[in-house]
Amino acid sequence: MRRTSRLPAALLAVVLTAALASACGADDAGGGGKDGSASGGSPDKVTYLTGFGTFGREAYAYVAQEKGYFEDAGISVDIQPGQGSGNSLAALAGGRAQFAPIDLSSTIIQLGGGKVSGVTAVAAIHQTTDAAIMALADSGIEKPADLEGRTVGDPAGSVIGALFPAYAKLAGFDADKVDWVSLEPQQLGANLASGSVDAVGQYRVGRPNIENAVKGEKVGVLPFGEYLTESYGAAVTTTTTEIAKDDPELVERFTTALFKGMTYAIGHPDEAAELMHEKFPTVSVRTAAAEIELVGAAVQPKDGGAPIGTMDRERVAGAIEALVDAGAVKAGLTPEELVSFDLVPKPKP
Repeated sequence: MRRTSRLPAALLAVVLTAALASACGADDAGGGGKDGSASGGSPDKVTYLTGFGTFGREAYAYVAQEKGYFEDAGISVDIQPGQGSGNSLAALAGGRAQFAPIDLSSTIIQLGGGKVSGVTAVAAIHQTTDAAIMALADSGIEKPADLEGRTVGDPAGSVIGALFPAYAKLAGFDADKVDWVSLEPQQLGANLASGSVDAVGQYRVGRPNIENAVKGEKVGVLPFGEYLTESYGAAVTTTTTEIAKDDPELVERFTTALFKGMTYAIGHPDEAAELMHEKFPTVSVRTAAAEIELVGAAVQPKDGGAPIGTMDRERVAGAIEALVDAGAVKAGLTPEELVSFDLVPKPKP
């Protein structure tokens, strides 16, 4: 496999420093969960769901497994392809999984609406919301207001659709003047290419898949993060009591190993993409590598001195407020009900 680093030197240095600091923190904690797994006992067994499927954007978890980072942390991880935020939240709440990267806005909506309970975020994956609308560059959709009178394809129950009213309000156009068509995730690119829809809902890191589907056509992106500035994207999420409160040391070991895999993947996108192709032959190496590079930019904290995974209470409060203002969730949810801030990665003193 080729091992090519494509990250800017400054970004890679920050990411590596953050991962090493986190790892040192775990060592300083003394290791060893309730069963002493980090100090020679039987490993803790957990199930991890990917954000969605086995796309290149999910490579970091498989890298952490392949490189032995989970094993070194005393954890045996069963990685299973996720099916989106709603399904992953249900799996966590039902005990069928212990960790998953879940869009934080989706968790706000589900928790705030009483649809799920007993889950908590412990680290950010993407430092800004990854939600976006994509359209062919020659479609005439160049700014948010251009979506009025257009048709957008998006999976049913998608967090992008749930966030859209808040995005429209802040961007200054009428969300009710946009028509939505329910499509399976795998159908988005093909329907955009055929002209069946004018645009599609898609995460920014999924842009290479859309570009691959439209076969060379240029794709324009309207990122929600330009207006939903307080929102995070995916966040590592677990159960509130069984893990976050009862075994916080397991959380620290898991996130340290996961972010070590993240660091390696974004520093070696071609190698990580080859790994994904070997495990899942339908995954395109070129597309996967492009997605991994986009993930590398998405994980970078706004504060250059903060580690990967950092989360700010005020920003979380702002993200909740934006969804309340848009009518996506009722008021009352607090940041502490959403995030276990004591477990969020922090800079070393």
